[in-house]
Formats: sequence, C-alpha cells, structure tokens
Amino acid sequence: MTLAAGTYFEHLKAYVNSDYVMHDGADGKIVLTEKYFRPEDVKPQERKIELLLPGSGMAFKLDHDDFDMQKKKSKPALFHFLDDNAKPWSKRCDFVVFYVSGRSFHADCIEFKSKSLSAEKIVPQLRAGMCWVTSLKRTIDQYTGDNRKIRLRKFVFADNENPGAYLDVNRQLNADPSIRYYHFDEVHGQSLAALHNTSVQEI
Repeated sequence: MTLAAGTYFEHLKAYVNSDYVMHDGADGKIVLTEKYFRPEDVKPQERKIELLLPGSGMAFKLDHDDFDMQKKKSKPALFHFLDDNAKPWSKRCDFVVFYVSGRSFHADCIEFKSKSLSAEKIVPQLRAGMCWVTSLKRTIDQYTGDNRKIRLRKFVFADNENPGAYLDVNRQLNADPSIRYYHFDEVHGQSLAALHNTSVQEI
C-alpha cells in the first residue's frame, strides 16, 4: 500500500531498531556525531554537525563504532542474521537521514572524512548506504505492505581545503558523480534539504 510521506515516516519510526537512531529530529533538526582519532590524539575527538530539517525526520548511525582503549573499536553486525566478516553488507556509510519534505520522502546517505577524498572507501561506503536503504524499504514492504518512493542522495563531508582535484564543476566526485562534496564548515547549521546534489536516485 502506497502511503503518504508523513504516514510512511511514522510507520518507519515504529519499525526501526532505536539502537541505531542517532537523533530523532526533535526541534526541526538532526545532530550527527562521530568520534575520530588523529595521529596526535590519546583519546578520540568528537565532531558534531547540526542540520535543519524541512519536516519530520530522524538520523541513523550505521557506522556504529564503540571506542574502547583496550580493543580499539568494535562494530556490531548490520544484519545480525548474516555473517559480517568481509562481506559486501559489512560496508556502510556513517549516517542515513530520513525526512519528509512536502509530499516527498527522502533519504540522504552521508559519509564523514577527515582529509582524504580518495574513492577507495567513499564510493563503496555510500553505495552500501544506498543498498541498506533499499533493503530496509523492501523488507518493510514484504512484511507489512507499506510502500513509498524514496528520493535518495549521497554526500561526503570533509575537512579537505583543496578538494578540486577530486571534483567536477558541480562539486560532485569525479570517481562517482552521484556523490556531492561539502566542507564541514559549509553545512553546519544549514538546511539539509537545501544542500545541492545534481544526482537524485529514486528507490
């Protein structure tokens, strides 16, 4: 059954595992938080990016790392019924944000990077994020009959001050023109829906 965007969001919210929900979209925004290490750090640093939403929304933290000084970090399986060791579904992007904008339902896959914009990790991680959204949508449809077209975009946010060699004239990645680059300072406090990406995929 095809549902209105707002209704589909409410159903999705009821079905998902809250352990992976990083922010519930309260107060018309989401806050994306990631811990990361620099070579000089003794303990992890934390980066926070706040993005405004045009309607209801929530943010998932797919790259769910638990930092531990004894074992460095561990990552729980994304699909607990599948072996996660070096399998295609073990890859994941950092965040997926679902939100309602007017009559449309959206999913933005977002990867955080420090400096490097090399394609080796960014492209497969964001593709894996798209696959996860597709898998979630189809699973819900199969079990409940709830369905809705999802407009999906892919972004990489990074600290790179000279990204020109990696980007085309629209600031999409040369290695994958469906991925749009933004510096962290450009997006913090901005409207997520207003961020530009020349590539929108419908799922």
